[in-house]
Amino acid sequence: MGIEVKACGDVAVTPSSLSDGFSNSVNSRLPGAKAMAANPSFSSGTAILACAAMAVLYVGMLYTPSLLFRLPPARTINEHYIRRFTCSVVASVLASGLCFWLLGSPIDMLRNGDLPAALAVLGIRRDHVWQATLYPLLLTALLYLGPLVMTALNTDERLEDEAKVEMGFIQGLFTRTRDNVISLTTDIFAWRNYIVGPLTEEWVFRACMVPVLLCAGYSQLKVMLLCPLYFGLAHLNHYWETVYPENRNHKIAALITGFRFAYTTIFGWYAAFLYLRTGHLVAPLVAHIFCNVMGLPAVGDALESPYNKVIGLTFLVGLGSFICLLNPATSPALYGYMPGQCLPTAS
Repeated sequence: MGIEVKACGDVAVTPSSLSDGFSNSVNSRLPGAKAMAANPSFSSGTAILACAAMAVLYVGMLYTPSLLFRLPPARTINEHYIRRFTCSVVASVLASGLCFWLLGSPIDMLRNGDLPAALAVLGIRRDHVWQATLYPLLLTALLYLGPLVMTALNTDERLEDEAKVEMGFIQGLFTRTRDNVISLTTDIFAWRNYIVGPLTEEWVFRACMVPVLLCAGYSQLKVMLLCPLYFGLAHLNHYWETVYPENRNHKIAALITGFRFAYTTIFGWYAAFLYLRTGHLVAPLVAHIFCNVMGLPAVGDALESPYNKVIGLTFLVGLGSFICLLNPATSPALYGYMPGQCLPTAS
């Protein structure tokens, strides 16, 4: 019995719709994928343990400089995060190795010198890049239509006031945009939130875990529900960091960590859906970066804004449009993808 969610009339999202029209064909560059899908070489329990190991590896690696190598505490915040960036990249490489070792076929591809085919297993593809970038980005932006409108209205008012005393409106807008871009290239927190964090997290929790679970025989629906749990659990280390470095009590730390687990898991469901539908790592990556840029909606500011009715209306319009376009905007045909295979492939 399938689970079906209908939106906007005849648009339906079902587990089977993830692979309809494509499930009987496999790219010739990935020999053995169909056979592996039918007879996985490892059990579902092994896949669960492997994904758990990837999650533990990703989080645990962040603490290796001090716990394993006994390095002294970082002298600056930049040094602290550079260490963590290095650990995240190493964890991503090790997770890729575990994924390839379990699947087997990607190692054969590397031995044969077919690096593009091996990377395609992780959703790193050269084809349909602009579709995988633009469509998920616009789709995700619909969820933030209200906050985007609120930001635009507030910015217009602020820039108009500044223009009266400092410079013209266009020049002020250009200066502000230029300063923001420069700050992104030099701010270590921007690198963490918009580059290293999203890239390594999507690499480990989507690109490495999804093929392993699929090849163990899990349905796409189960994969979409399982992967985000690892993603959410991987953020529980913030409990320790909230209690000790920030000196907060355990109750507050538990509330903060629980809330973080909830919204990272919810986002993980969406990111896994994008990855399963498009077969492109770029799709959940751009959604992840955009959500980090926007942050959680400032509900209080929206309610207090003189434009609260306009903001509320645009939020509802954005949410309705997101629901209507979720299935068609992620149609595998748009991305030249054959979903539902043990090893993700491009058509």
